[in-house]
Amino acid sequence: MQIPSRKEMIQNIKDQGGKVAAVLPYHYPRALLRAHGIFPVEVWGPAYVDDMAGTQHFPEYTCKIVQKGTQFLMGPLAEAVDCIFIPHTCDSLQGMASVMKDFMPESKPVFTLYHPRGRRQSDKTFLTAELHHLSAELTAVSGVRPTDQDLREAMDTEEKASKVFSQIALNRRDYDVTDREFYTVLRSREYLPAEDFTALAQGMPRGKRDLIGVPLMISGIVADPLDLFDHINGFGAHVVGDDMGCCSRRIYDAPGNGDAFDALAVQLMSMPPDPTVSSPYKKRFDHIVDQMKENQAKGLLVYDMKFCEPELFYLPMLEEAVLAAGMGFLYVEIELTPIIPQTVLNRINAFIEVIS
Repeated sequence: MQIPSRKEMIQNIKDQGGKVAAVLPYHYPRALLRAHGIFPVEVWGPAYVDDMAGTQHFPEYTCKIVQKGTQFLMGPLAEAVDCIFIPHTCDSLQGMASVMKDFMPESKPVFTLYHPRGRRQSDKTFLTAELHHLSAELTAVSGVRPTDQDLREAMDTEEKASKVFSQIALNRRDYDVTDREFYTVLRSREYLPAEDFTALAQGMPRGKRDLIGVPLMISGIVADPLDLFDHINGFGAHVVGDDMGCCSRRIYDAPGNGDAFDALAVQLMSMPPDPTVSSPYKKRFDHIVDQMKENQAKGLLVYDMKFCEPELFYLPMLEEAVLAAGMGFLYVEIELTPIIPQTVLNRINAFIEVIS
């Protein structure tokens, strides 16, 4: 499968006269950006970036997505993007938004979006107002004031890609590809336009793949580097499902009828139970355990970013819930490096041996 890189995609968009937003993880209104003619390219570090300069702006206990992302946006990516969008999915990202607003030139505006922590009518009203405010800010970059119809058309296009994404993410066994290939396609949604992603994903080979070894479910923020999946397969296991911020936590309901901004707000609030929006503990644990049972997973690997507070708040009780359901549990910390440390690989290997 030939998939363009982020750099190539950015260049393609710019060559066509489009505008690009660098977007940090991980819940954001794709359709609203599209309605403004702004294409999102997500920034999850990247792992290979030297975070030396990024560490100057943040305490050592700040996660590497923020440190490396800051360095990347102040360096190699600065000239390529027209604006930066940082959703408030954790306090570290909120801090990053403050830093970026101080250090980026006015020609590279930094936008934010605050997610409500509840699911009441007042929360929907709050998020709808946030989206209206964001749209007004984006006009300064796009020169566009989208109508309700413009936003609806953008939502329809993005929803087609989202349906394909959901179909794939929830049905791993139906695709005759390796785990690495599977998640490479899913994660291309991070930067490919909706139409390109849909064409790519629909062309992925189908068929009941003979998945050999111990069935695992994986959780955490981001599965980087993708070598992780090669190692898991090499240790005698395969991934049957995920609860990753970069993947299945971004499966949303279809937008409803009525006002487009209201519908977009409701859709954004429909993600699976997620620590970054303070979902109730029991709902989150039940969701994960149900997914593991449905996929016949023997264990849960939490492959998590070091210092990720939203994840850590849930961790002790998540472990209790998974073990109580009769399945294995392993938590490992990562620091977003190009090569996975051998100590981490040893623990994963031992875990697979124990639950096999």
